[in-house]
Amino acid sequence: ACNYRFMKDGAVCDRENNCTYGCHNNRCWSECNGICCLTVDCINSDNLTCAPSCSIPEWCYLEGSHWDGYVKCRSNRECSKDLKENFPGEYKCGSTCTA
Repeated sequence: ACNYRFMKDGAVCDRENNCTYGCHNNRCWSECNGICCLTVDCINSDNLTCAPSCSIPEWCYLEGSHWDGYVKCRSNRECSKDLKENFPGEYKCGSTCTA
């Protein structure tokens, strides 16, 4: 399941990859697994997925085609992986996964 600590602040839960996501400082971000992978079995994939048993609220800015390498946004819904115009390639971190 998605991390509740993010959802209580208005982030959206993507039940397909178990990651919450949203818009922060006009850039798309997503929950991710970094240090958590030392304690739980993380799913290995080219696209972003989140281990359902990870309780550490880790996140990253998402990679995109904007001049700074990220995805611009004004609302949480604009950061859905289903918006192919924002994420023409893979849906993945463009920054370090951090707590």
